Amino acid sequence: MIRVYSIPDCPYCTKIKDLLTSENIPFRDINIYLPENKEESDKLFELTKSDQVPILIVEKQILLPDVSFTTIDECFNIVKKLLNKENN
Repeated sequence: MIRVYSIPDCPYCTKIKDLLTSENIPFRDINIYLPENKEESDKLFELTKSDQVPILIVEKQILLPDVSFTTIDECFNIVKKLLNKENN
């Protein structure tokens, strides 16, 4: 399962979610602004030392903006590669 940590009105968040949806790749969208997601988001930001979004978790792999990827297209390609490894 993929988790996408995002915020409303973030064009990068929207683009990665649209790409995942277009390829029928299931994901869970976690809006970090919602109170019910605060504890989970805080733990993630503490672990990663990052406060940028979108952050994706693909199984146990964490993908961070400007660390794991520099563009959303690059992020999407990494996700697809990770999913292929998982399915093989």
